[in-house]
Amino acid sequence: MEFLKKIQQFISHWYVRYLLATELYMVDTWEKVVMHIVFGIIFTLFWYFNYSIIISGIAQLRSSTAHDVEQIL
Repeated sequence: MEFLKKIQQFISHWYVRYLLATELYMVDTWEKVVMHIVFGIIFTLFWYFNYSIIISGIAQLRSSTAHDVEQIL
């Protein structure tokens, strides 16, 4: 049970730090919800960009490098 309390304190600590860093601690509840949604959308778009563009680009570079090595040998 103490383990769960420590996890709850850890999450609470980082949530307060997030509110302080984004200065959301001084706005109304509906404004916090809107900003959480906006941050979630931005995070999701960055994740999708990294997943679709960068990872596929790295995979393409790896396959082209392997193909070039096969041609040399």
